[in-house]
Amino acid sequence: MQNIIIGKGLLAKACLKSQAKNCLFYCSGVSDSTETKVIEFERERNLLINSISSNNNKCLIYFSSVSAPSGQNPYFQHKLNMENIIKENCPDYIILRLPRVAGPVLNSTLLSVLTKKIYLNEHLTVFDKAVRNLVDVEDIIEVSDYICKISNRNITINICPNRSFKPEELVLLIAGQLKSKLLNYDLVDAGDIESCILGYSPEELIVRNYFSQKENYLENIVAKYVPEIVSLIESYSQSEIK
Repeated sequence: MQNIIIGKGLLAKACLKSQAKNCLFYCSGVSDSTETKVIEFERERNLLINSISSNNNKCLIYFSSVSAPSGQNPYFQHKLNMENIIKENCPDYIILRLPRVAGPVLNSTLLSVLTKKIYLNEHLTVFDKAVRNLVDVEDIIEVSDYICKISNRNITINICPNRSFKPEELVLLIAGQLKSKLLNYDLVDAGDIESCILGYSPEELIVRNYFSQKENYLENIVAKYVPEIVSLIESYSQSEIK
């Protein structure tokens, strides 16, 4: 049966390439991890509940955050609440907890923000103690397709590439890709660790094995998407001029 995709953003567009069958890809709702407005959280909650009710014959694929269990801000608390709603109301689901997502988009995601600031030589404050993990949006869909094929669903699983990094490392990689000789940033003794841990369940072994075959993962993401993000920046600038 045909898939249904709810949403229009980066993940939703990537889901169009999914080979899974009879799935409901929920790619709508709050995407900004700094969001605090209750009305935005309620909008996603209501849409999610209605989507489950209207499509209870499909496997729901919900994209959460690896930081949801921490509940350290309203956004992550909201994500955990959405996970609980799914577990209580959905007969067939897979919750995929994601780290930072990379793709060809100009928005508030990590790779996009850093690329724009470095390209425009804007000032950056880089947290030295922070640790992050970045995943290619296309890999998310490929991994989810593998997981959808197994019979043991109704699971919550992290999608973790085997490469964590400090933000300064990503900044330097982007600068190298852009051949930027002048980097305008301060290194601050602050930051938190974004934990993205995998165990050894059958589903987690799928994720482990998938990413173990991808060498130089962070470098390849930068080479793949930074030129596309720059093209979007330039296109946006030209439209502003017109």
